[in-house]
Amino acid sequence: MAVIDPGLMGPGELVLHLKAVYGYTWKELGERLGRSERMLRKVATGQSRGEAYREALTELFERGEVTHMPSRRRGRDGHLVPVRAKAGVETKTVVPEDTGGTFARLSRRGSFHSTSTDFPGGGRQYSVQMPKTARAKGRLAGIHELHRRLLSISRSQARHDKRVKLQLVYRTDGRGRVMEIGSKSGYHASDILTDVRDLHGGDMVSWIVSQSRERYENLDLKKSPLVSVTMTVFNAIRPKPVRKAQDAAGTRRRRRR
Repeated sequence: MAVIDPGLMGPGELVLHLKAVYGYTWKELGERLGRSERMLRKVATGQSRGEAYREALTELFERGEVTHMPSRRRGRDGHLVPVRAKAGVETKTVVPEDTGGTFARLSRRGSFHSTSTDFPGGGRQYSVQMPKTARAKGRLAGIHELHRRLLSISRSQARHDKRVKLQLVYRTDGRGRVMEIGSKSGYHASDILTDVRDLHGGDMVSWIVSQSRERYENLDLKKSPLVSVTMTVFNAIRPKPVRKAQDAAGTRRRRRR
């Protein structure tokens, strides 16, 4: 029996193959990719190239699940492009939720769990998992652990400033949607603590969500609660004396309020 290579197939061929092999209805296939039946029919018939869906279709072909959802189209200004509204709605178009991103499997237990890993050169990585329920004891413990780790990082800056990148996981439709913030150069550890205190009333999760919303406009915490945070800590490239001089001159940070 010949092995089928999805890399040699176009998006339309992948759609038709998936329907035939897995027995998906158009509605089921649309749910797997976060798109409408109408859109996938257009891909299948060649009315749309469908290249934006290739990675997700290939994953579904090879593993039976999608971990990299296709992103919604954005305009030149970076905002999501409106799509046709459903029948019966007064407005002709609506701004869709951005379904794009990486998804990860979630622990069934969803209890509080914390781990740390050391890297050569002084780097660290701290991971905290927590329950989705806002008032759960494990969730409060997870948030407290994040704040405690940041305090420890900030206090370790005697010689070198520390910067932090964060990988977040929000629970969405039973799956974990992975988001990266501070992915370019990270956040100065002390800046995070200052903003949490001064701009968010000491609420660590509020700060995290505010940063996430700068990239993910339709983030709804009631539907997608934060369940995991991984902080990667590394030495800042900019020398500490230079940073302190910029702080004294008020030229380093411009915070959004």
